[in-house]
Amino acid sequence: MMKERNTALVLGGGGSRGAYEAGVWQALTELGIEFSMVCGVSVGSINAALVAQGDVDKANSLWKQIATDMVFDVSPDATAKDFALEFIKKGGASVTSLKALVEKYLDEDAVRSSHIELGLLTTEFPSLKPCPLWISDIPEGKLADYIVASSAAFPAVHYYEVDGVKYIDGGYSNNLPIPMALDHGATDCIAVYMNAPGKYYPDQAENVDNVTLIKSNWDLGDFLVFDPNNSKRTVRLGYQHTMKKFGAYDGDFFSFFKGAFDKRDLAAADVTARIFDLDPLILYSREKFMDSMAEAVAAARSEMELDVDMSFASIKSLRDLPAMDIIRGVAKVANRRTLTLFIADNIKTHGGSSIFLRRYTGKLLTDETMAARWLIRMELV
Repeated sequence: MMKERNTALVLGGGGSRGAYEAGVWQALTELGIEFSMVCGVSVGSINAALVAQGDVDKANSLWKQIATDMVFDVSPDATAKDFALEFIKKGGASVTSLKALVEKYLDEDAVRSSHIELGLLTTEFPSLKPCPLWISDIPEGKLADYIVASSAAFPAVHYYEVDGVKYIDGGYSNNLPIPMALDHGATDCIAVYMNAPGKYYPDQAENVDNVTLIKSNWDLGDFLVFDPNNSKRTVRLGYQHTMKKFGAYDGDFFSFFKGAFDKRDLAAADVTARIFDLDPLILYSREKFMDSMAEAVAAARSEMELDVDMSFASIKSLRDLPAMDIIRGVAKVANRRTLTLFIADNIKTHGGSSIFLRRYTGKLLTDETMAARWLIRMELV
């Protein structure tokens, strides 16, 4: 008899990068993907509580306005250096603001009555003993305290004390607590990891049959700096990556409507978009993408021709040198965009005899050569 599937959503820690999880949840909601439990660590515990409440609008509202001084008792423009000074002077920044923020957005009654069971992970201090807690383990009226305890990113902020026990960030135990969900009866996990400080066990998350890992290709920013503008970007990236993970969109770093390109062209288009710095927040149709690439190529061509070092005269002066010297010479005077255009021009001029189609060159300039060939195939150069 087949075992009944029981899916958990596991939300990792990552400070300001938690906006990414809000985007993931929005996508999962639109896709109609259901889960019976959600467990989180650090900022993931805050997002997990909102998931249990079933309030995706409240989550989006939180991440659209949250700023650093709303989370920690520091100045609005605080940097990692400021947190270090707070640790030296006071043993870390206070979490008074964080507690107030959690209480503002938390509906403990809604969490306790939810059909989605909430769990969180914190760490006892100074023993560093993992402390996994499900909602049934937490006394009524104490949920906000344990969420803050899970989120106390020591030493940047103070440890947090609940009923005489000191706690620090759950990431000290496991920044993606998949085992916590599996031990609680989950058969499958959708896990969100944000490349943040804390213990991470790849063997628990990567290439595991019953774990769908959602992890950003893009840098999500300083995890201690909460900036509404970056949060909006991060929410969008989380949304798009989830839609791609579950097959609603195509692409890797960039997002495309299904079927916009075939498999071979899709991979090359994604690489080319990275080289030419296209906007990763746009969902591209084929027409929109081709128009954007045409504009980017034209801009790079102007840049190439205006740059004295990249003038055609200086490039052509290299042509009588040995192949490897030509490659090194071009690489010295070109950025990735203009280098890609030079490779495309060389391939168009010399055809199959181009040095950029030789095996050793392809290994050195794999992405640029792939992009150049794609630009030729798409008649953009």
